[in-house]
This record gives sequence, structure tokens and C-alpha cells, in this order.
Amino acid sequence: MSQIIHIATRKSMLALWQAETIQKLLIAQGVQTKLLPIVTTGDKMQKSQLAEVKLQDENQDSHHLTTGKGLFIKEIQEALLSKKAHVAVHSMKDLPVTQTKGLNVVSLLPRAGARDVLILSPEVLEETKLNLLTDSERQNIDFEKLKSILLSSKLFMEKQIGTTSTRRQMLLKKIFSTHLNLQILRGNVDSRLKRVKNNEFSAIILAEAGLERLGFLNQENMFFLPSEKFIPATAQGVIAVEAIENDIELISNLNKLNCKKTCIAAGLERMVLALLGGDCHSSIGVYFENNNLHIICGRNLIHKETIIKIESSSLIEIETLFLESKGDFSIFFANLCHSTHAKNINEILIEKGFLEVSELNYFNL
Repeated sequence: MSQIIHIATRKSMLALWQAETIQKLLIAQGVQTKLLPIVTTGDKMQKSQLAEVKLQDENQDSHHLTTGKGLFIKEIQEALLSKKAHVAVHSMKDLPVTQTKGLNVVSLLPRAGARDVLILSPEVLEETKLNLLTDSERQNIDFEKLKSILLSSKLFMEKQIGTTSTRRQMLLKKIFSTHLNLQILRGNVDSRLKRVKNNEFSAIILAEAGLERLGFLNQENMFFLPSEKFIPATAQGVIAVEAIENDIELISNLNKLNCKKTCIAAGLERMVLALLGGDCHSSIGVYFENNNLHIICGRNLIHKETIIKIESSSLIEIETLFLESKGDFSIFFANLCHSTHAKNINEILIEKGFLEVSELNYFNL
């Protein structure tokens, strides 16, 4: 390609790391690139619960960008549509399941670690004696033992715990206690880490992938939360690349970056999110691992949880859908949502009582 490809991204340290990763991969293909850092509406609202924010927008095609995590991508997608940028790079868990008209998610990079990480303050570590563990003991501590230790900690149980995610709030209440002092914590990864290090919070939760990418993982105050109990957000740990849907030459270059395994896992997880009528700010966790879909959905202190096994024969059919999409994730995802696989999973969710906590809507996909 002769033209310089402009890559739109948020300005946070993590977002820039992700965009620079795509930039390096395109440069390796001989493509000239330049980053276009953008401050989004979500970045400006540091004290708000994003699920409670609702912007006015008469354009029904961008209705999904007026609230929740959509506020982090609104201006980035506008840069694509106005031709100020050719490519956008996102954390896929920030992308609403509704695809913006005129744009396609064309490739996903190999998934990084999908787990959540519990990060404790120095005073909680000292109170519980967890600061005396060796690195090996800390990394391999049994979760039930860790849970028991924290439930006996006055500081952990009473002092504020920081997270904005409604999914993480739901899981903390479900797994630990409904009486935890949960407070909104916004900001970049490094600023959140500083606040817990300064004992402003007894604990915070961050994604494993972001910590790993920025070189912050495996510090003495960090404990992995098992994904089968603390079910991750849909597509957590996945970097998504978006482009104008008719830019054929560029999409061809971007398709070369695609990871089939990640696309299939993310496709299944986001299909469940769509079925549940949820979006990126919903109390929903979905994680595909070892042919199993781990699903939890909560509403008004009620939650439903299940595991759905995806048979090998079904995975072969889903892989065929992906190959027929020629590597374009948005096309694959649309076909998956209208497949018998989606219908079958929808029926299982109804059988498991998920109508009590969600708006199951297979026929509206």
C-alpha cells in the first residue's frame, strides 16, 4: 500500500500499547502507518458510572455508542467514518455487540490472559500476613484458602474496594459477601495501581491482559481469580482491529493478523452476550475454555449461572462458518448469531432460567 495508514486509538498507556502492536505488525508487511490518539467521551467522564450516562443522539445507527463502554469508542469510530483514520484498535470487551453501520471488525489478535486479578493494599497484605508468602506460594494459593483469609480481614470487608464493572461487583458480592463496600474506581491502569498502593482502597480488580501488556503483572500484591469462579467479561484479553467495510485492500492486509482460535472463542462469547440482551456494561460474564461456555448473568441481586458444553461436531461447523467469512470477524459473528448454534444455546439458557435475569432475544438478533 502506498498511502500512510492512520490508526485511531485512545490515549491511555494500554490503548497506545495495543495500537503500537498493530502498527508494528503492519510495518512488517511494508505498510506505512501513523497513530492518531483520540480523547473519547468515556475518558472525560472519570467520576461517572458509565452505564448511567445516556447521551442524546438522534442517529439510531449509533444509539449503542451513547452509553456504557460505547462511550470509549464513539469518537474513534467517528474518525473512521469521517476518513480521518483508516484503522481503529480496541480492547474487544469495550465494543458493544451492535456493529456500527459502515464498519467491520476485521481481525482479532491472539488472546492474552483472560483472568481477573485481585490486587490488595499494603495494609490488607500486612493484616492478613499474605505479604509473607513467597512468589510461588502467592501464585499457587488455593482460591478457597485466599477467600477464607480475606473474609476474616476487617479491612477487606469494611474498607472500600474499587471497581466500576457491574460484572465484577456482582461476582464480588456473590463469592465474598453482599456487604462489601464497593466503590467506583475509574482511571488508567497505572493510576488505579497507585491508589491501591496508597491504601485508598483495600483492593481493586484489573484484567490480567492489561497488567501483562504493561509489565505490571506478578507483583507481590496480586492474586489470580480462577476463571471458572470469577467468570471474565466477554472477549476479555482480546485486541480487535476495525476498518471501513469496503476498504478491500486494507482489510486484506489486516486479515493476515487474524487468529482463528480467538475469533471462534470471542464469537461464541459475544453471541451469548447478544442473546442475553446485554452489552459491555451489563452484569454478564462469558468465557469459552476447553469446549465449555461458562456463563453468569445477574440482575437486581439475582443471578443465574451455567456451563454449556460445545460438542466437537458443533465446533467444526462453527469453524466452517469462520472460514466462509474469509476471516472477517463481523461477517462471521453475524452468521453465527443467525445459526442453529445460537438457537440451541438460547433454548438452553431459557431452560436454565435466564429469562429471570435477562431479555433473551434470539429472534431479534
